Amino acid sequence: MGEILKEGLFWAALGRPSEVIPFLRGKLLSNGIGVDNRRREYLEYLLDDLERFYKRVSWSGEIEKRHWKALKSFHRDIVSVVYSRRA
Repeated sequence: MGEILKEGLFWAALGRPSEVIPFLRGKLLSNGIGVDNRRREYLEYLLDDLERFYKRVSWSGEIEKRHWKALKSFHRDIVSVVYSRRA
């Protein structure tokens, strides 16, 4: 998961912020998360927020230390939702 998020960050810095999001949505939302609507809704919210984050990185055109920190936070939140029994 972390490597995919990092790849998305690099694509965003290159001006292509939406390269990884469709893949993540497909993998995460079709992986049995749909059983619990609250978890699915929260995961969709996180992915929407991640997409907006990648767009902001794209506008800056470079990866800064604060972007790495934010990416770690997204990773933690997404993994938490995927592996928890409830959101």
